Amino acid sequence: MRELLKKFGYHNADDAIEFVMAGLGILPGLLMLSGFMLAGAAAIFALILLLALIGLHVPAPPPSDEASRKNKKPLS
Repeated sequence: MRELLKKFGYHNADDAIEFVMAGLGILPGLLMLSGFMLAGAAAIFALILLLALIGLHVPAPPPSDEASRKNKKPLS
């Protein structure tokens, strides 16, 4: 899947998530407004599954400085 996304010009997970969220915001609504209710529902389902699959492959972000300071004990 990574190679396919790189061919389309998406180099990291943020680009892929942005692409799927844009599709989720536009495609189902347009399909449902034009009368294709089942196709719109299928598009919502497929895009949510794709978003979940992308999310499974994304590593967790590093902890912020505040979180690391709260977890550190004083040296005294």
